[in-house]
Amino acid sequence: MQRSQQISNIFDIVVPLLLYFVWNWDLHFILLFAYIDALAGVAVSFVKERKIESFKNLPKPKSVMYFVRNLSFVLLGIVFFELTITQIYPDLDLWQSLVDFLLFKEMGLPQFVLIFPLIILLNYQQYQMLFIKSKAYQFLPLVFLQNKNRNTWLIYCVSGSLIFGLSIFISASPLLYLLFILGLKTSSDFLLIPFLDKQFVKQYVNSQNDFTR
Repeated sequence: MQRSQQISNIFDIVVPLLLYFVWNWDLHFILLFAYIDALAGVAVSFVKERKIESFKNLPKPKSVMYFVRNLSFVLLGIVFFELTITQIYPDLDLWQSLVDFLLFKEMGLPQFVLIFPLIILLNYQQYQMLFIKSKAYQFLPLVFLQNKNRNTWLIYCVSGSLIFGLSIFISASPLLYLLFILGLKTSSDFLLIPFLDKQFVKQYVNSQNDFTR
């Protein structure tokens, strides 16, 4: 499961580079794509928590509360990233850029007709492969998943604020900011989140040992 997660993390880094260099998307288009993926990720996080609650017959209201919290982190992160775009492209009409993104034609169809189903499909496949087929919901403690989801989306929000702060003081090309963003994501996915997960597991195991004494 860990190997599949690492492959997924690499995929998340490679795709924006392909969009920039091969499909010639600008940074705002790439971020708009990432926003949709992040929102889908929050939804999947919620579904995973509900699956564990259902399997273990746990109370469900907490997962709803945590979903609202995580969604708030993502929306705030999006606001910061959008503010960054206004620094990088001062003359850009954000609303018109969103409309252009949705209506941009790929294979003769408006882009949103392809992108939304694609993102939903990719997130569903990841959910099935990493969570259902692996039967992770049967042995994964709910508190671990809740903690991991909170860390993931809080880091997303903090990353947006850091990039926005950087854009205020440093005038750089869109490519450089794309690399900054991907650098933060790489550090988060491969270093920070695994470290926080390990720390939580240690604390959780110690608390369980203390409880059984």
